[in-house]
Amino acid sequence: MSGMSGGPHGEHRALIGELAALVRLAHTALRAASAVLTDPEDPGGGDTGIPTAEKALAELRERIEEDAAAVVPGGPTGLVLGVHVGCEVEALGQLVQRLLEAAWARQEREPFAERLRTPLRGLAGAAVELVARAADALESGAPEDIADVLARLPEVGRRQRGLYELLLAPETDGGTDPVDTADLVLLSCCYQQCADRAAAVVRHTGLLARAAR
Repeated sequence: MSGMSGGPHGEHRALIGELAALVRLAHTALRAASAVLTDPEDPGGGDTGIPTAEKALAELRERIEEDAAAVVPGGPTGLVLGVHVGCEVEALGQLVQRLLEAAWARQEREPFAERLRTPLRGLAGAAVELVARAADALESGAPEDIADVLARLPEVGRRQRGLYELLLAPETDGGTDPVDTADLVLLSCCYQQCADRAAAVVRHTGLLARAAR
């Protein structure tokens, strides 16, 4: 976190910018990995897919290690914010790694049936959007942006329940491959946890922003 100058306020803004950049790297990796899982025939071209996800994840890990070895500016507020967000972003990276491993494993299998991919795509999209908005809310510190992130969290849970209801519906009994079912549950848990981590990133942002003034 070198180059953070301009007094306490400038140091705080620089720290926020660095932490938001980490969240955006997690978002890039999450979006790219999700494209492989939800749209395997057309994952989106050059800005998505496994190589893009791996590159963003590698950069995320490198920057987390660099930041962990650096002196956190901003006094107690900077320390609380840096450790809090750093822990959540590190957890996001681990979740993206699990999604990447699932994406690699799915290369050897037929894609999910469209009736299953549709709710998975909706769940993934909601989680990816939440992570992107968490980065914006972290950087702005605006109460309305923070509230928007937290208000979107239940939607991810609703989409997860919708996927489970489809998997458990009587008419689909015996119709979904057990491996596909297990993979979908694993993926849905990863997306739910990604959303939870994104919400945790901003949960104390308002308090810390006020303390830094």
